[in-house]
Amino acid sequence: MTAHYRNLLTGVLWSLLPLAGLHAQSDGAPSPWTQCEADELAQDLVPVTPNLPPPNELPIQAEAERAESSPAQSTLEGNVSLARGDQRLRADRIILDRAANRAKAENGFTYSDPQQVLRGQQAEVDLNTEAGWFQDADYYLPQRNAQGSAKEVQVNRAEQQSQLKEATYSTCARGNEMWKLRADEINLNEAEGRGTAHDIVLEFKDTPVFYFPYLSFPITDARQSGFLFPRQGYASETGFDLTIPYYWNIAPNQDMTIAPRIMTERGVLLGLEYRYLTPNRRGQASFEYIPDDRRYEGARGSINLSDRAALLPDFYTDLLYEYVSDDSYLKDLNNNLEFLTPNYLERHLDARYYGEGWQALARVQGFQILNTDLFALTGNPYERLPQLLFSGAWPSGSGGLSYQLYGEMVNFQQSDVVTGLRLDLWPTVGWALEQPWGYLKPQAGFRYTGYQLDNTEPDANGAPNRATPVLSLDSGLIFDRALQADWLGLAAGTQTLEPRLFYLYVPYRDQDDIPLFDSSVMDRDLDWLFRKNRFTGADRMGDANQLTAALTTRLIDAPSGRERLRASIGQIQYFEDRRVNMYSVELPQTSDNSGLIAQGLVNLSSRWAVQGGVQLEPENSDIQRSAFDLRYYADSRQLINLSYLLDRDPQGLRSLGDQIHSVDVSLAWPVASQWRVMARWNQAINISRNLETLAGLEYEDCCWAVRAVARQYRDSPQEVDAQTGFYLELELKGLSRLGSSLENQLQSSILGYQPIRY
Repeated sequence: MTAHYRNLLTGVLWSLLPLAGLHAQSDGAPSPWTQCEADELAQDLVPVTPNLPPPNELPIQAEAERAESSPAQSTLEGNVSLARGDQRLRADRIILDRAANRAKAENGFTYSDPQQVLRGQQAEVDLNTEAGWFQDADYYLPQRNAQGSAKEVQVNRAEQQSQLKEATYSTCARGNEMWKLRADEINLNEAEGRGTAHDIVLEFKDTPVFYFPYLSFPITDARQSGFLFPRQGYASETGFDLTIPYYWNIAPNQDMTIAPRIMTERGVLLGLEYRYLTPNRRGQASFEYIPDDRRYEGARGSINLSDRAALLPDFYTDLLYEYVSDDSYLKDLNNNLEFLTPNYLERHLDARYYGEGWQALARVQGFQILNTDLFALTGNPYERLPQLLFSGAWPSGSGGLSYQLYGEMVNFQQSDVVTGLRLDLWPTVGWALEQPWGYLKPQAGFRYTGYQLDNTEPDANGAPNRATPVLSLDSGLIFDRALQADWLGLAAGTQTLEPRLFYLYVPYRDQDDIPLFDSSVMDRDLDWLFRKNRFTGADRMGDANQLTAALTTRLIDAPSGRERLRASIGQIQYFEDRRVNMYSVELPQTSDNSGLIAQGLVNLSSRWAVQGGVQLEPENSDIQRSAFDLRYYADSRQLINLSYLLDRDPQGLRSLGDQIHSVDVSLAWPVASQWRVMARWNQAINISRNLETLAGLEYEDCCWAVRAVARQYRDSPQEVDAQTGFYLELELKGLSRLGSSLENQLQSSILGYQPIRY
């Protein structure tokens, strides 16, 4: 249950810091956004015509109300349109130098091609070289849905370059620019997909905010090398914290981010992340190193490697290696590497093959334990060096019999404890009768588990084994009827009633001399009623002489086939005491039944859903566990989550009073067309401890967004003192994102959260 409590990053206040010579970059794979309404100049874009000949091989086409022409010059007046290939110049009066094919327009013009549209006062266009000069012009770039104006524009289509002087740039709607760049000079290189600007001022609502001597920014969604906007902040553990990432687009299938990080309280940290992708392989390698952490008084670092490959048909490999130099590294430095959990780090190499009805796995696996308290009761997990696994299922043939085989061989290793080799074989044979009205599925199996142990006590059995038959009979009936009334808004539908009986017999075998390598007590839910072993792993096989009785009802919407309601209740009746336990000191379990277990799910409408469950104690019918979850989801802008959990005997949290009792409420709700509030409250009731309180406000439209979030939180329920944080993020769509990355944080805290993405 520890995973129920999310481990949250320490909060810091991010601020904005202008830097000379920085580059703006959204990231290696830009986030999509729904762009603002197309600029008024978009209607003048020329459609793309593939495979056009060179301009000098194409004729010049002209339309005008009046024309005067001589061998040297033509003067066109009145709704003039001059075109060559995919270039088009429109004006009220155009003078064409026929020898040089140069056109000149005064007193208003519109120039367009597939990549841009310009509208202004004066223009000169060389129709041979596809170059032009324009004065007092507005422009539109469709690839980025960007627009602006300039005192002077020079365009060279052959070289795919443009130069703008005394210019502006924005992805907001023209005339309603929330933000824009104003620069003395802007150069746009379409071939490289990048723009540069000199002496830039970033304006919000015509108010200057920042000055940049130089800026480089993307003008397409293609991945490009360049500096990302810096990340800044302050925290008591790190002091002033500044990261200046550089993104290197090595190749279409490779990239690297180099991120030096300066922390005034700790020192300088270097972070690297390399990613690659091929038709049959993908992966990444991340590395962080700080040569002298002044607070830690020594060097620290981390490594994260992952690789997945399909080397041959039906043959796959999966590599994961995670390492940190010390147990507190993740918490102290709040690094951005995507480790699976702060409690332990995993390393494994898998090789998997899929055959016709079977699969095989070879694995080596180990762990780096960061939270030793988590494994105080069970001991640290064993390394598997190696693990070989085979599973197969063959459909029924003659006589209607079907066959399954599960086999596993593992070499368990760990220091200063019992280690050794384990072989687990479990073949089964079954028969099935399945009809629309029900089913009958008898199955017989035999499970053998044998060991070769090292580091045992002198008088202990070094080669214990266990062999036992496993017999089961699964049966059920299915009754259905058409709905006679309007239930849950269903005008037409079907209700089912599905009783089920499951008998299981496993004779008792003494297993006290078998070590615990990977077994634990299985968590109880409705599926647990029908499992053949009440323990995970192979070190314990529970004895059983029991019958499960369960009942399920469902409501199915006839037009859509969608399940609107499902409710189930069941219980195991025991005919014998259960003598097999995890540890030999535990007494046999003598209760006559498992206690009732009930679960239900109701889709009240397309927006409302409720699910819940309850487990009763077998002896006194008191509630042992109950859970409730209510969700409202209109869309990604409007949602509510309400969860309640009571567990009187959770695994691994005995220090908290042998129970979890918590409530979790979160929401994202619009308060106006583009404003949204976000909130979460997660409380551990049994220890009166707040796990997370979050409050945030978000504004987002088609060209910019701002998010502000305040949090009070604990990394785990055991922490007495809460931490606080304030986060601020400003996103200039089509340019960059400044501040902390709140999107992942909000998605982690609020189930279903997504940016509005206007």
